[in-house]
Amino acid sequence: MSLYAVDTDVLANIQRAGHAGTFRQLGSLPVIITDTVWDELTINAAQNGASKKTVQEAENMLTAIAGARTVLSPQSAESQTLVQLQKSPATEGIGEHSVIAYTFHHPGVTAVLHDRKALHRGVEELRGRVLSFHRFLDVLRTWHGLPGPVASQLSDWYCARFMPQRRPVWW
Repeated sequence: MSLYAVDTDVLANIQRAGHAGTFRQLGSLPVIITDTVWDELTINAAQNGASKKTVQEAENMLTAIAGARTVLSPQSAESQTLVQLQKSPATEGIGEHSVIAYTFHHPGVTAVLHDRKALHRGVEELRGRVLSFHRFLDVLRTWHGLPGPVASQLSDWYCARFMPQRRPVWW
């Protein structure tokens, strides 16, 4: 079974679209949530003014789908790669870099990224082991119980928010 290291923006968009509860109901998914991504959705969100309800909703979703954060331990190969990715000029954020760093060292893991620069960097660093938002929805719909209408709602929401984004031809 494949594992997916999911970036902050992907999960935040699922939450913003009103489907954190839907994902919580899916239960355990084959996802890795790095400690950096987890903190961006909870601690950092609270520090940046997110309501307690929003932070708790994110925490509940993350716990349901991943169980716990995956820590990039100091002195580990993953953390050393993270440091390399953060060198100037850093073109992506630390959450994206943590996903790429973890995926780089785990061949059975695929990165799920949102931002174009991060997707491009992931393709370069990970030799193609990268999924975009729509492909991740497709994996969840096909193999992990995400209802088709919910996947379509998320796609519609995503495409409307990220103009001129359109659904992929295959969708």
